[in-house]
Amino acid sequence: MDGFVPMLLDFLADNKSIDFIEQVIRVLDLILIKIGDYKELMTLLLKNKNIDCLSSLLLVFQRGRSIHSRIGSVRIVESIAMDGESNLLIAEKDGLLPELVKSIGLENYPSLIEASLSCLIAISKARRVKVKLVHLKTIPELRNILTADPNTGVSNLITEKALKLLETVSSCKEGRVEMCSDMACIEAVVQKVFKVSVEATEHAVTILWSICYLSRDVNAREAVTNSNGLTKILLLMQSNCSPTVRQMAGDLLKIFRVNSKSCLSSYDTKTTHIMPF
Repeated sequence: MDGFVPMLLDFLADNKSIDFIEQVIRVLDLILIKIGDYKELMTLLLKNKNIDCLSSLLLVFQRGRSIHSRIGSVRIVESIAMDGESNLLIAEKDGLLPELVKSIGLENYPSLIEASLSCLIAISKARRVKVKLVHLKTIPELRNILTADPNTGVSNLITEKALKLLETVSSCKEGRVEMCSDMACIEAVVQKVFKVSVEATEHAVTILWSICYLSRDVNAREAVTNSNGLTKILLLMQSNCSPTVRQMAGDLLKIFRVNSKSCLSSYDTKTTHIMPF
């Protein structure tokens, strides 16, 4: 219906009643779930007179009474993040990124954690956003997810998304520096290789490649070695992985051979038969 979604956005921008805003968000969220073709229109409107919609969405992040409206507000923000301009618009909204990072804490509902991870992945394409996420201590929150007890409700999908976001922040120098000082996080990444999904394994290998091969960090290499990472990399070379992942795994093996002549010796009886070179 022409004009219906713009009307809802006007409601979001002009109304400060939290109860009313939550109802509007529920309707918008249902539209996105069932139809999903209003994203471009929403982006256009948010860039212009309805910029205050983000303020209303942030209000629900902070004070929403319903978990459904909080999740809906996160999904709406994700739907707006369609290009670099809209991503920066969202990331530069005061208070919004900190609330999203707070929402991935393990004290939250798993459905909110999953939605918030998806949103953060969508808006973190620009380098300045990645740096902001590092400064907001996103990496420790992601480490907590990767090391969480399965009984906490952390699903494989949440783990996969946590690894994807960790891969994103480790693609900037500040993220790699932060990761290289967190041995528990690196060891947790190694443990997820082969254990979650093909996609999760690819994210994990990319992270390890960034901190060990790209950064050449000694502590990171030591953490990978201590957590049996070399064996997993060797096995990965023999698996049905993508050419890109195979290349990164090969780069990692070369780094370990060059920097530690003895690092392969402990695997002689178990894995030398699968050495790729």
